[in-house]
Formats: sequence, structure tokens, C-alpha cells
Amino acid sequence: MTDLQYDAIIIGGGACGLMCAVQAGFLGKKTLVLEKNDKVGAKILISGGGRCNYTNYYTSAQNFISKNEHFCKSALSQWTVEDTISFFEMNGIYGQEKTLGQLFPSTNKAKDIVSVFEDLCAQMEQDIFINANVTKIEKNDHGFHLVYEHEGKQKKISSGKLIMATGGLPIAKMGASDFALKIAKQFDLKIETTTPALVPLTITGKEEAWYAHLSGNSIYAIVSNDKISFEENILFTHWGLSGPAILRLSAWGA
Repeated sequence: MTDLQYDAIIIGGGACGLMCAVQAGFLGKKTLVLEKNDKVGAKILISGGGRCNYTNYYTSAQNFISKNEHFCKSALSQWTVEDTISFFEMNGIYGQEKTLGQLFPSTNKAKDIVSVFEDLCAQMEQDIFINANVTKIEKNDHGFHLVYEHEGKQKKISSGKLIMATGGLPIAKMGASDFALKIAKQFDLKIETTTPALVPLTITGKEEAWYAHLSGNSIYAIVSNDKISFEENILFTHWGLSGPAILRLSAWGA
């Protein structure tokens, strides 16, 4: 059955999709969030070791890698760190600063962040369907037409606006896929070549066992490549290196 009751359909119930639904609700718009996992905010729940570092006092355009540096400046001027802090404080989340400006909820529970979004969506009657897997997207002069699987049935729905908030390729076990890239190609959008970023580093060869013995240990260190360096914690894992410094360095082709 085709339905035109929504001002926009949002594919993806992560941080971006949920915030989009909430902000649309503030503007009096009705949205539907389609999330293919069995719960929303899956990555929020694992971020910051399950505590969720939801913003950083020192966020600026210089923290983002982009061919167009002005895009970040424009985006951050429209929604600032102070806006994020105020948004969560108005909804009962008060932050505590950890290392280098990282702000965590005072409860140290990522689920409290997710609850803010779920509660606001419920209050503003923004619909959320979990276990909803979109299989087809088409567009004509009247808007977007989606086919998705939900509760064992194939369903159809339409809306004048479509928002892709499906995330990128990392962490496949949490539902990450190339779905957004496929849709972008379908609509002939320009796509930059993707490379791994914000990922741990795997150690192989004769050093592998040595690193594995140090698994679980964390130290404050300076890491660098020929482009940039970072001074922050690194974490030894059973496969190599992780932690904030390593994840940041990986974005620069470590």
C-alpha cells in the first residue's frame, strides 16, 4: 500500500537519522525512520566504550578532512557545540569532560543518549520501524517510492522527501553496508573514492604475537605518519593497535 502521510522518510536510525527526525518534529514535520537493525542507535550504544562521547568542547572545522573546507565551517556555524550541549541538557543529559574536551553523559551510559531521541520521537509522534530493510528506491515527479521488508512482509511507501542516514562501510556486524553508495550511483551522484578511516590498525607478521601479549593495555603516546601527528591514548589489542590516537591517525592514511 502506498502512503503519503509523511513529509519525509529517513533511512537509518543512527545518531544522524534520529536527530533528523527530532529536528523535523520541532518544525512540525512528520517523518518515518526505517532502521534495519532490531534497535535504533546501535553505534551510539558502543561509542566511547558504551559511555558515548557525544561531543567535544574543541570541535572545529580543522578536525574534519575535506576537499571543501568551507562546507564544514558552514555546517558547524549552523549547529554549534554549544547547541549540542544545550539540546541534551534540556533533555536531562549533563556532560562531564574527560580527555581533551571529550564530553560524556554524567551517568556514563550511552543508552541515556539513545533514550533522549526515542522519547522525543515518541512525544512528537515520529514513527520508527525497526527490522525494516529497504530493498528498492525509485523517484518520479511526485516524490520517492520505497519498497521495504518489515515483519515478514514486503511493503511500499512514498514521500516527497527522502533522507539517507545509513552511515558508511565500517562495522558490518552492526548493519553497515554500501547501500547509500549504491543509491548514490543509481541517481548518478558524484562519489569520491572511499578508503578506510577511523579504524584500528592490524599488526601481522613476526610482531603479531608481541602485540597480542599486550592486549588490554593503554598508554598515552605520540603517533605520527608523514602527514600529521596526534598525542593521545593508544590501546593494544589482540590484533594490533586501537584507541583515539590510532583511530584519528588512520583517517590520514596511516
